[in-house]
Amino acid sequence: LQRLSLSQVSDRIRYAADVPALKDAADDIRRFARHLLGQGVQALQLTQLISHLNDVLTARLVELKAAEHGLDPQRFCWLALGSEGRSEQTVATDQDNAIVFECDERDVPITRERLLRFAKEANESLAGLGFPLCTGNIMASNPECCLTVDEWRGRFAGWMREPTPEALLAANIFFDFRPLAGDLTLAERLRGWLDATSSENKLFLRMLVANALQAEPPLGWIRTFRTDE
Repeated sequence: LQRLSLSQVSDRIRYAADVPALKDAADDIRRFARHLLGQGVQALQLTQLISHLNDVLTARLVELKAAEHGLDPQRFCWLALGSEGRSEQTVATDQDNAIVFECDERDVPITRERLLRFAKEANESLAGLGFPLCTGNIMASNPECCLTVDEWRGRFAGWMREPTPEALLAANIFFDFRPLAGDLTLAERLRGWLDATSSENKLFLRMLVANALQAEPPLGWIRTFRTDE
């Protein structure tokens, strides 16, 4: 029954002809999630299923909006960041996304401008589908999140070179990027470079670990979550 429902929802998303049809599909995702939750599906499996359906939904929206703006999806890649990048989405999650693109150096300003106009509509449409806008503006419509491959490398290198608290916070969000739509090879190339570069930066990795260890889970004496103050 779960496999059948998952297939039906996925197909409804993939064949959606416009944003209103995607809105209906987004409502289907939430109903499906509540149904699985009622069946006692484990948290890990549930978040993976929700993330998968949200991936399909976002990819279809990107296709529709790119066509409206006359953009070739094979000239850029839409990235999921944060919890979506880690496939840990729940039914209540805001947007964390970005764009990586590639073009001739002289065409970068014009291309970025076109992509930002497209991304603004895409972000607003996602908000209409139930994914609130990111309060920190970590979205593809932000010029700082719409960069070429070389520009992203520069940003990542800067964060690793000077692992300040702000850089570590950015790393926790941006380093978990995952390609959703467009030319996936752009993201794959960026991922290959990032993995190779970060693994050699021992100071950055040590600071990243120290930052992670500062967050302690509220566990009691018998390993259950504390519910008092």
